[in-house]
Amino acid sequence: MIGNPVWFSPRKYSGWGMTPNCWQGWLYIAFIALPIAILGQFTLPGNWSTYLMFAWSSIFVIDFIDIFSKMKRDERDIAHEALAERNAMWFVITTLAFSLAYQAAAGVVKGVNQVDPIILIALFGALFVKAVTNFYLRDK
Repeated sequence: MIGNPVWFSPRKYSGWGMTPNCWQGWLYIAFIALPIAILGQFTLPGNWSTYLMFAWSSIFVIDFIDIFSKMKRDERDIAHEALAERNAMWFVITTLAFSLAYQAAAGVVKGVNQVDPIILIALFGALFVKAVTNFYLRDK
């Protein structure tokens, strides 16, 4: 599409995604950000600002996915990323479980039986995704 995978490297130490590794990558990012910043400063009639920002952003989300899918990674990089993702997920699940336990305990003390449904959705969603993945990979 528009961006070149050679301009980026996978982000390893500061989150997910990719980082520009040359001036062309940084120019590409500026090319994306500048119209969004300009559109944010103007008020267009109706919802035109929202529509234009959504269209512009959608083009580059699709392009980011295309760039990321074409980036070269060896088996070692893939294994390291999988291990890091697993460890990050364990932290998130543990934090959500402790948050749920805290909310339940606080509810008992206050006499209120209510917990944040978003935490429940995240925990059961992760359980569902793990089960489906294991089911899918069982015969591979």
